[in-house]
Amino acid sequence: MMKSNLIKDNDVVKFKIVGNEVVLRNINTCNTKATIKRIGNGRHINVRTGEIATETKQVKRGDSLYSLLESNLRLQDLIKENTIDTDHILLSTLTYAKKELDIRKVNEDFKVFIKYLRRNVVEFGNIEYINTAELHSDKSSYHLHAILFFNEANKSVFIPMQMLLRAWKKGSISVGKPKTKVEVYSYLTPHLSNEVTDKNSHMHQKALLQMELPAGQNLYRYSKGIKKPIIQADTYENVQKYLKSNGYVFEKEQIYLNPIETYKGNNLYYCREIYKKQVAGKSTEKRVPI
Repeated sequence: MMKSNLIKDNDVVKFKIVGNEVVLRNINTCNTKATIKRIGNGRHINVRTGEIATETKQVKRGDSLYSLLESNLRLQDLIKENTIDTDHILLSTLTYAKKELDIRKVNEDFKVFIKYLRRNVVEFGNIEYINTAELHSDKSSYHLHAILFFNEANKSVFIPMQMLLRAWKKGSISVGKPKTKVEVYSYLTPHLSNEVTDKNSHMHQKALLQMELPAGQNLYRYSKGIKKPIIQADTYENVQKYLKSNGYVFEKEQIYLNPIETYKGNNLYYCREIYKKQVAGKSTEKRVPI
């Protein structure tokens, strides 16, 4: 795929490094001015049209699909950044023997679980985690999905079931080891499908349940040692130098045009470029670019 070269060398771009992928987008040619302004009493005004509308209070996460999508994208980035070796990862599901709908209690129970493991499972180094609380299909109770990272381990991770049950005393637990990184990436982040089939129905149902979570509830939680993607801004020219010196190859481009013309008569646009590289062995890339 060829680049359109809409982004010029002196343009300022925002770029994000996640694992073996770099995503950059232009920020100085996009319309960054707010189009909505709150005017109090639960109302807002559309700055461009002057239209006044009453804001509706969000009750469920699904009331703001854009916010939910952004949370899922950030969650995906965290998972990708910390997924190094599938032999050093465990995928776990923790369920309650009794109904539990107090999310604070659920979070506290998981803290007790991970504290027990950190105290009693030391041969694989420190344990980091990313977890999500999910409603049962009948919405009667929560259960937890968690990715456990043992990135300091020097051998394949195994924890006896007896140890796991002693750590999680609230019900049952199932643990498995992923075969591929893609399996890790999709473990906590479901997706809606336009056409529901037997193959995607489970993930589609998980997405619908995610939309039923209370508004304001954190979609995910993670431990302090979880690494976060690098996000910085610089000129397109400087970023290109970094990409070339670190072996990144252009993969694809996404362009979105704004139908509203600026005072100069041209259309604003949003352009995103994605670069990837194949990682063979331990990476020697500098993690602080430019």
